[in-house]
Amino acid sequence: MRTIGLTIAISFLASAAVAQDKAAGPAAKPAEMQPPALSPEGKKWVESMLGKWKVNDMAMTMGDHKIAGKMTITCEKAAGGWSSLCKAKMEAKGMPPQEMSMMLGWDMAEATGHMFEVANTGEVHDHSGKWIDPQTITLVRKGKNMQGKEETDSITFKWVSPKEVAVTGSGTSGGATLWSFTSTAKK
Repeated sequence: MRTIGLTIAISFLASAAVAQDKAAGPAAKPAEMQPPALSPEGKKWVESMLGKWKVNDMAMTMGDHKIAGKMTITCEKAAGGWSSLCKAKMEAKGMPPQEMSMMLGWDMAEATGHMFEVANTGEVHDHSGKWIDPQTITLVRKGKNMQGKEETDSITFKWVSPKEVAVTGSGTSGGATLWSFTSTAKK
């Protein structure tokens, strides 16, 4: 008997709740979530390399070897404008052709730029860093190189104009510079 009384009470409460919901009218649609806006410094980094770029003056040093090279880079918006996806091809005398994919992004919580790079040489790097002045950002990557040794890579982008950026970089291990390069990318 007690179970029947409990069942009747629960049924009555459920019926009352359904009637009350119907009397309140149709349910309001939940508000659409709007993604946060990319910060100005993040937008500047993510959009900085959009378009087609050419590098005709790459000068690399690897140990005692001096290498001249050329590169083409094409970048387009990705992830709804929160990143740029870049594809690059490099040719240099004495080296096999290289292809690279890079994704530029901005970490809002850390206020940090990222460049995630994958190359057909087997290298995979995540460089990160901050703007050091309104035209210059330096990104650093620390990790093992292809030879298994700890290496710190630093790449600096300095915009001379919206259509020209000077890019320099170096890789060091144990206090010694393993490689360095300078280049100018132009639209």
